[in-house]
Amino acid sequence: MSSSQESASRWLNKKIVEAKYAYVSASALTIISVGCFVVFCWYLSAFAASWLSDGLVLPNTLLYALVFLTGRYIFAHLASLLNYSAGNLIVSKVKKKIYPILLNNSKLDSISSTLFVTRISDDLKAYFAFFIPYSIASILSSILLLVVCFWVEKWVGVVLLISLLVIPMQMIIIGIGAEALHKKHINLFLKYSAVFYNRLQTIAEIVNLDNFKPQYRFLSEKSKALNKATTNVMQVAILSSAVLELFVTICIAAVAIYLGMSILGIMTGPNYGKGYDFRIALFLLTLAPYFFFYLRKFVSAYHDRNRALASAKLIMPILDETDNAPLADADEALRNFEINGLNFAYPDSPVKVLHNISLSLPTKGLVLVKGISGSGKSTLLKICTGSLFAKDGTVSVNGKDNEWSHQWLKANSSYMNQFPFIFDGTLRYNVFLEKETDTYSQYPEFLNKILAKKEDGWQSGLSHNGKQLSGGEKQLITLARMMMHPRPIAILDEPTANLDADTVGVILPQILKLAESRLVIVASHEKMFDSVAATILDLNWGEQMRYE
Repeated sequence: MSSSQESASRWLNKKIVEAKYAYVSASALTIISVGCFVVFCWYLSAFAASWLSDGLVLPNTLLYALVFLTGRYIFAHLASLLNYSAGNLIVSKVKKKIYPILLNNSKLDSISSTLFVTRISDDLKAYFAFFIPYSIASILSSILLLVVCFWVEKWVGVVLLISLLVIPMQMIIIGIGAEALHKKHINLFLKYSAVFYNRLQTIAEIVNLDNFKPQYRFLSEKSKALNKATTNVMQVAILSSAVLELFVTICIAAVAIYLGMSILGIMTGPNYGKGYDFRIALFLLTLAPYFFFYLRKFVSAYHDRNRALASAKLIMPILDETDNAPLADADEALRNFEINGLNFAYPDSPVKVLHNISLSLPTKGLVLVKGISGSGKSTLLKICTGSLFAKDGTVSVNGKDNEWSHQWLKANSSYMNQFPFIFDGTLRYNVFLEKETDTYSQYPEFLNKILAKKEDGWQSGLSHNGKQLSGGEKQLITLARMMMHPRPIAILDEPTANLDADTVGVILPQILKLAESRLVIVASHEKMFDSVAATILDLNWGEQMRYE
């Protein structure tokens, strides 16, 4: 196992502790459930043996068997509920940690961020809600059933023990390549899903420009690549299931053959020539398939582990961004903000997105960044949020170096994307986050329009990047969030793009109000900003336009 795999495994294992009480309780219920099934098999074999051998029907024995069978399902169901809640608890904590990072990190747009959180959450939840519980249940049930089998008939216990050692080994061998396939599949899913969504959003323009066929061929190629990656993952899953069923079939057959020959009295041992206890044989033969019940679930969930490892490797670098040493003077007030000789190019690209940008920004007021699409506006905003680090030139806060200024900007700027990021949760959470408040009287008044449309008010549920909201409503909620959590610098990327006139009429005054008490940097084509901006930066393909 590589160091990166070990790191991802350790990261996942540390998260288990966060729901340890739920897992412990679920494990206890699992043991009780398995115990109930053992007793059920004992009574059922007694009922069947008396009926088939002696012609006696024992209704009380059958009733006891049904009672314990019912107990088995009840306790197993309660255990599954606890395990699922444990998975939800752990994933919610991961979301809680990653949300603020995505909120201020503009490396991913809102669509990519939503796809990222949704896919990663699904993969991690399956790991913590299914793989870990089934792993624990497999161990506990195997130990309990092996003890019973060795107590009753050691050779049956030996056969089951051998299968218990062989099956996990073959799963590990198959899983070595499965993780790489899952990681490739996740990367393609995130990449191509964003591409498909982009083409869907621009379908009208594609048709109007008579560019449908080239785009169709382009999307077909991407779809084939994604389908191939999905097929590879499915092939590994089918292979592992087929191998498991082969071992299970062989094992149960071996137990059945041994017991059958023992009943006939032709096996060597203490019962040689005497025949075998029919009730004991039925009991062991009924237990044998159940021995593989949790092992089967463990194997089916083993791919959840591979998916979780692949997802952990994607999420860990983002979470590690918060693991840097905290800035000792993060609360230092903004006294000046200077950009001098700034050049910027993205990794692996020789093209400079920004070239020789110099600008002195005020401590409060509105700064307008304008220019045609592709001129570098969004990149400059990302640098001002601390999401991107400037290596060529200086981005200095209070006269400090780039590294200090970079950390300060990350801690003291809020960012509003052109396509806002809406959290999975209630409307209240999206506006107030974790902020303690006894009443909702201090929220911006423009939210009343949204609240009036929601039957559940603040408790209205939002999901899938706020698909329940219009574009304007998303912008208003994001702006309200920015106002409820004020920082010295507010950065807005195209805050009025693609909005109706009424919504623009609400947003513009709020942005100007923000600029009265802090520095507000806006990238926009809105002409109204030209007349009220304290500073204007006009970009043209990364070049700063200077007018005499």
